[in-house]
Amino acid sequence: MTFKKILDVFHDYLQQDPLYEVVLTSHGYTLLSWEPQRGEWYRAELTDTPQKLLDTLLDCYAEFLEEQITGNDRDLDDGEQAGVDVKCAEMKRRCLES
Repeated sequence: MTFKKILDVFHDYLQQDPLYEVVLTSHGYTLLSWEPQRGEWYRAELTDTPQKLLDTLLDCYAEFLEEQITGNDRDLDDGEQAGVDVKCAEMKRRCLES
């Protein structure tokens, strides 16, 4: 598993989600989190290993899917959560394959 592989797998998702951006800094790949109401970055998280980048992006992706389903107005029901879990597992599988 490499940074490039993970970024390739998550490319389409990152193009759709305006809240997160991964940038290469002098210290490594960093996930930036955007706050649209304030118009500023509110978090920068160094992801210094491919595993950390994968785990971080999976969390972001799950949140994105949940927002798409619920509009942040309610919790996911069990079936919806299962669907999100399946989609996240597929992303992880794609990152781990050679």
